[in-house]
Amino acid sequence: MKSAQTSGLIIIIFITLALLAVPSTYAMTTINPTSPNLDTNYKSWVDGSAFQYQVQPIAYPTSYGEGILANTVSELRNAYDLNPLYSDGYTGKGQTVVIVVAYGSPTIYEDLLMFIQWQNANGANLPWTTIKEIKNHLSIYYPMGKPAFDANDPIQLTWSTETTLDVDMVHAIAPKTDIALVVAPNSNDRPLDYAVLYSIIHHLGSVISLSWGDAESDITGPNQIKQVQISNAIYKLAVEEGITVFASSGDWGASNDAYYNNAFYPASDPYVTAVGGTNLFMKCADGFKEGAGKWDGQNHVGMKYSYEIAGNDYQAMVADGYPSPMDIVTAGGAMSSLFPLPSWQKGITLTDAAGTAISPTGRCTSDVSFNSGAYGALGIIFLSAASPGSPILSIVGGTSAGAPFWAALTAIASQYAGHSFGYLNPDLYANKDSLYKSGAIHDIKSGDNTYPRGNDLLGYSATKGWDAPTGIGSPDAAILVPKLYRIAG
Repeated sequence: MKSAQTSGLIIIIFITLALLAVPSTYAMTTINPTSPNLDTNYKSWVDGSAFQYQVQPIAYPTSYGEGILANTVSELRNAYDLNPLYSDGYTGKGQTVVIVVAYGSPTIYEDLLMFIQWQNANGANLPWTTIKEIKNHLSIYYPMGKPAFDANDPIQLTWSTETTLDVDMVHAIAPKTDIALVVAPNSNDRPLDYAVLYSIIHHLGSVISLSWGDAESDITGPNQIKQVQISNAIYKLAVEEGITVFASSGDWGASNDAYYNNAFYPASDPYVTAVGGTNLFMKCADGFKEGAGKWDGQNHVGMKYSYEIAGNDYQAMVADGYPSPMDIVTAGGAMSSLFPLPSWQKGITLTDAAGTAISPTGRCTSDVSFNSGAYGALGIIFLSAASPGSPILSIVGGTSAGAPFWAALTAIASQYAGHSFGYLNPDLYANKDSLYKSGAIHDIKSGDNTYPRGNDLLGYSATKGWDAPTGIGSPDAAILVPKLYRIAG
């Protein structure tokens, strides 16, 4: 991993609800399984709002800039064992990943080109090396009209950063997969839900990536519940159409500064695969081993996977011997108050940071995981929306990085299989033991998502098997892709 002077972190605040922390007045609401009619007239959706979906970037202070780890594309490929797939021609060619966002970014083409150029100078060998090539493969859709981007609006700027991270990550992992970027005019629930529906009914791609959501603690009134019924029907439609949907399961731990643990939507929807977070450590080219308590400025190139912990930058920095660790957590994960425990999750156990085991009664996130730490995030990413022509160079993490990663990996698996995979959750859980045994999934067994440090409200620990911060674990891509073909193909 290489050090970076400037760092950024996409944090989507996913507030999570755990069994023993539910207030006695907060009863589980079960979403009506009867799908409401889906009105495909976008004019009735564009300004609708029962709640608002969120993304929130958080940057390390400049005093933490020197030595903050940044994973290049080349290093992430090394860590998650993607290179054997590329060597065999599996790059996602012939597939399309859909990314749904609000507002978009007016500089996405230029920022992606700069990302490609910088990463190629650092060993990535990414295609699309001209704006013309990028426009041939990155299609942008505005189903409710193109919004006028306001670079002075901090909310729109956060979404532009999200847009850039998502597009960069998909291209980094599945370099010959086309990208359909579907842009809602604002971040209200109905426009974003309609953007997802639009991508399904027009079948823009076989995989959808969602790096946003809202706290289930915000989804309590009749209007909010009705909107979740509508969006739940949309995700059910995706299943029926053979489309896989990934959503980030959240950051800032199990509590997200709330007074109880709670889950985030749409990651908590049972028809969605929720992506949790880890901190990644690697073995380096010069024999240095990250996470061994021997921090020395971290000017090392990561060559091979070493291990991961639940996404917790403080714990990762301590493990690395970093002199001034930051109290940041980048893994959500807990129990839903909206959806009962699905049959494919029966037998899982929530384990809090004190080791107390809890048998959940509701749908639990996460399902799978990927490197989410700002300490060790994807870099360098170029962000120009606020200052075209003078991009901000950043490393950007959070579980926002996980949804596009898994979407890109699934596109590669679809190329391998010759067809889309659709609904993955039942097969992943039914076959998790064989996935561990074959090495296709890394079982994350340490770290927790309590935030802030010392909080009496405990988060959840990464444990053997499934756990809330990391789900069943992170992938070894070269083993997982053919394994997916056997278990879900």
